[in-house]
Amino acid sequence: MLHSALQDCTFTKLRSDSALRVLFSGSLRLKCKSACCQRWYFTFNGAECTGPLPIESIIYLDQGSPELNSTINIHRTSSVEGLCEGVKAGLVDVAVWVGTCADYPRGDASTGWNSVSRIIIEELPK
Repeated sequence: MLHSALQDCTFTKLRSDSALRVLFSGSLRLKCKSACCQRWYFTFNGAECTGPLPIESIIYLDQGSPELNSTINIHRTSSVEGLCEGVKAGLVDVAVWVGTCADYPRGDASTGWNSVSRIIIEELPK
């Protein structure tokens, strides 16, 4: 699977028993001539969240007529948001990535075209 970090930043987490709420908001686009899927997701210190689940969003395009798929180029403002528990206190490297979905070919993914993209990180006490 091909993956690339779109943006990363360091966040100082004050408590080990709190959760991190993360949000990415920006323009996402996927195009391809046959079925393809890409996923946008967060990592914390290089690993995806497991408590309770990964924080992700996908775009899937089904196979259609080649002449239509080759001209579809719709950029939509989308968000990837969730809570992650179990991250220890201290400096946390938070990153947004784009990669492939399991068992689907890679498409031509675009992030942040002609618009503002935001990453918001918030520590929430239990």
